[in-house]
Amino acid sequence: MVMAEEEEKTLSFEPEFPKSRVKKIITLDKDVKRVSSEALFLVSRSTELFLQLLAEKSAEVAIEKKRKTVKLEHMRIAVKRNRPISDFLLDSLPVPSETVKSDKPVAVADRPKSVLVGTRRIDQIFRKSEAEVDAQAPEPEPEPEPEPEPMEEA
Repeated sequence: MVMAEEEEKTLSFEPEFPKSRVKKIITLDKDVKRVSSEALFLVSRSTELFLQLLAEKSAEVAIEKKRKTVKLEHMRIAVKRNRPISDFLLDSLPVPSETVKSDKPVAVADRPKSVLVGTRRIDQIFRKSEAEVDAQAPEPEPEPEPEPEPMEEA
């Protein structure tokens, strides 16, 4: 009986991400009012599996390049190699900048405070494009044509 309970525990796929955080991210979309527990579970679990795949593919590229640290360039190569991921993620990855090596280290205060070019906020991902907004907007009613003026009799 104890063995069956242990098997059940190992077979459960409880997501690693905090449910409240995932729910907050999902509800950033103004069209979403509530999130069911099943949807929350599926989004969390899908995200975990996606990140696991991305990490594994990026690590493979780093190993091919004989590096011990996975860098942005390794992630970009891994994404380019995997077509389904590349279709939606490649445009969102920041372009690696070529750093100029100098003798003095960069102080924390000297680092730029802005985000990298190409980085988007999570709410921008869910924001509708202008084309979608225009398509959903009701068409303006045409203005009525002015009535012709009556002709004067001479």
